[in-house]
Amino acid sequence: MNTLRSILKEKKVDEAFSALGLDFDAYFPEAIAAQETNPYQDYEWIVKVVPGFGHIVNAVPTDARLNSLFWEEWFSKEGRIYHHLLFLQEPEHYDEIFNAPAYDDIHPARTLGKTWYVIDDQDLRPMRLRETFQ
Repeated sequence: MNTLRSILKEKKVDEAFSALGLDFDAYFPEAIAAQETNPYQDYEWIVKVVPGFGHIVNAVPTDARLNSLFWEEWFSKEGRIYHHLLFLQEPEHYDEIFNAPAYDDIHPARTLGKTWYVIDDQDLRPMRLRETFQ
């Protein structure tokens, strides 16, 4: 059985979090991420290394769930670590609108050419794991 942590390590999310200055074990604790049910089962984890940004971690819903689930990304820019939640359907509150270009080297291919509603989340914890942190 592939646990969330084993998937994340296979995709090198642990290394990318370290490069961003985030403690992988604090954000994806063994006790939480090893649970039988994977809260990110409908997601693909994609790590990119982009000049000017460095490591970018994406949790992107599968094609079948892209319209109903949010896309989550972590990256660093100008010394600040960002955690964005991006939605195709307009949420009640959002901070900006991102019109993804048809092509770029920064964002996952599945997210391109779409309009996203962005929440600039000050809480860096993975959204789908938050209730298990309490």
